[in-house]
Amino acid sequence: MRILAGFIFLLGMIFFSFYSYAQESSAQELQAVLSPIQSLQADFVQTILDNKERVIQRSEGKLSLQRPGRFRWQVLRPIPQLIIANNTRLWIYDPDLEQVVIRPVAKEIGKTPAFILSNDDTAISQDFIVRRLDAPQNWQWFSLIPKSKASLFQVIQLGFLNHHIKEMRLEDHLGHNTVIQFHHVKENIPIDAALFQFHAPVNVDVIDETR
Repeated sequence: MRILAGFIFLLGMIFFSFYSYAQESSAQELQAVLSPIQSLQADFVQTILDNKERVIQRSEGKLSLQRPGRFRWQVLRPIPQLIIANNTRLWIYDPDLEQVVIRPVAKEIGKTPAFILSNDDTAISQDFIVRRLDAPQNWQWFSLIPKSKASLFQVIQLGFLNHHIKEMRLEDHLGHNTVIQFHHVKENIPIDAALFQFHAPVNVDVIDETR
């Protein structure tokens, strides 16, 4: 029995060591893809599906980001919304509601897809378990599992075609899936810093949660 128990323990240690190495290797691979991207602009189409794969909502917009920590996520249709982050503050502006909510960025990490792409490489390794997935030729797919139980999503997948971001898939705890497809992607271009600031229009309610 002692020999069998020792063998099982050794087998477990080998598996754990292999799993840890594979996880670290996958994280390094993802970092190698993301590190060259210092700024990015793209159009996106976001589709939300329920747990029966039925379309709940489809929206279109534009993304601008500058690593680390700055992004602008602008939904143009059907319901306009603007989300901006600049390392310390996050603005969520809903024109239809004539309301803007200001929150500390630290509390929102991982809750917005753009955070994943705009984060620095160290933050991704700290916040997620990264795994490389099987993918067709010229594609790279990674699975990110949040380490925090407070995350809105239970798994996030990033798809790169020829090392360029093309798709994100996010699954929440209710089984709803969000698919974000990126088009007209431009990397490492100059981006006006003013895009990452927000000034509330007149007569808009401001809810400041940073105070």
